[in-house]
Amino acid sequence: MKKPVKKNLKKTPRAKKIPHFGVFTYGEIDPAKGKLLLLMLAIIFTGTLAVVSSIALLKDKEVAQIAAPFIRPQTPMEIRINALVAGYPIAEMTPYIFSKDPKVAAFMIAIAKKESAWGRRSPVLAGRDCYNYWGFRLKTDSMGSGGHTCFDTPQEAVDVVASRIDELVNDEKIDSPKEMIVWKCGYSCQDLDKTASEKKWISDVDIYYSKLKGYL
Repeated sequence: MKKPVKKNLKKTPRAKKIPHFGVFTYGEIDPAKGKLLLLMLAIIFTGTLAVVSSIALLKDKEVAQIAAPFIRPQTPMEIRINALVAGYPIAEMTPYIFSKDPKVAAFMIAIAKKESAWGRRSPVLAGRDCYNYWGFRLKTDSMGSGGHTCFDTPQEAVDVVASRIDELVNDEKIDSPKEMIVWKCGYSCQDLDKTASEKKWISDVDIYYSKLKGYL
């Protein structure tokens, strides 16, 4: 009887267990090196996030610094003026007006009400608004309807008109609508008996100057 032939059976090698780290695997990387790699990636990610956050914070600070003059708390006078001119064209100019001397700003609001109904009746040039809400006449290359100066922007209008009113208020010590009549008729009528039109101008300007005088 023949002895059974032993077959040379080779054992199939077991698959190596791949180390795990949470949901991650190291693959063929040595576990110790894999942990070190993850640590390095975590440090790089954290550092990048910190840099990005710092840049964003700096940009926010820059925006805040630029916007600061526009978001500062309003003074009681500014609140009052904004309430008066809401819905009128001159409302676009109030940020520039508020940057001027308070007394100058008060006269600008009062005179503009009389001269143009806060911009609803104002000179035009070639169909566009001249931003001249004060009846201001200074000979320039751009003259609007009625012989009034025409400005290119609201800010230019405020700066030029405020400069002249500032001279009257702070250099010539004009302190009331009655004295400010020189705005309407020049120095020739300052000390003379006033016409009905001049008296009306003083009265109308005084209505709104008086509303603001208490804030000065």
